[in-house]
Amino acid sequence: MTTRVTVVGSINADTALRLAVLPRPGETVLAQEATRSLGGKGANQAVAAARAGADVRMVGAVGVRDGEHLADALAAEGIDTALLARSERPSGQALVLLDDAGENSIIVVPGANAAIDDESVRRACAELSRGDVLVLQHEVPVATSRLAAATASDVGATVVWNAAPAPAHAADLVEHVDLLVVNEHELDAVARLLGVEPSGPEQDVAAVAVRLGTDVVCTLGAAGALVHRTGTLTRVPAPRVTAVDTTAAGDTFVGYLAASWHLPLADAVRRATEAGALAVTRHGATPSIPGLAEVERRLAVASTDTTTTTGRNEP
Repeated sequence: MTTRVTVVGSINADTALRLAVLPRPGETVLAQEATRSLGGKGANQAVAAARAGADVRMVGAVGVRDGEHLADALAAEGIDTALLARSERPSGQALVLLDDAGENSIIVVPGANAAIDDESVRRACAELSRGDVLVLQHEVPVATSRLAAATASDVGATVVWNAAPAPAHAADLVEHVDLLVVNEHELDAVARLLGVEPSGPEQDVAAVAVRLGTDVVCTLGAAGALVHRTGTLTRVPAPRVTAVDTTAAGDTFVGYLAASWHLPLADAVRRATEAGALAVTRHGATPSIPGLAEVERRLAVASTDTTTTTGRNEP
């Protein structure tokens, strides 16, 4: 079954600099390598959903600088770009600093991402139907996400809200959300937004789910993910990998999760967790996102290993 996914979000030209260590304030360091690629949370999630087998439409804006290159890169992934707006501003830009330990610092200049066309958003979301998925993040104006969520909710589509970067205000968006996806830091921010005093991931996931009246998934890096659905909390483990670049891990997870919406939520999270783990073993944002066949092979091996281990432990 193919899931239809619409992503309303950011599209950036990423410049990634690989360094031995991240610079301290006032320090000048030499980079080992510089690369440029398609990026932005919205574009990363759209590419991940497409590589996961979904039918994907991207709604966003590109500008006079790098615009056609970014649009072409999305189209090359099989993503529908018909509703991309063209802005007189420069396209969004991101500078990614990555050290040898796989840690990163990211600076984003929104550019055209601040000027997504409202009419394109309304049109794309009004064309959704039950079974379709809308994905939102926060590298575009909150008003844009609010409009998209309200329109998609009205026609019965599933609204997936990746509250990243962590929102300072978006309380009126939550009423339209069907699934919240966050990491631990973003979970704290959403908890405070909802009047919940953070006290730990498991307690916060449950409290936020109750306040929202919806499902919540919290990613925990190497510790896997927490899934709260209909009052039940489940922990999904992550495979052991050696991380070299975590830049697109969260976006890979979100894109795969949206593309796998036709599966039971725990199964979709397992697939997304495997994809996110693979992404951190490679450099770059979109270049690191794996295809579905590779993810499914690894899941099959993991399932076989689990079965074998269980068999040995049985009396």
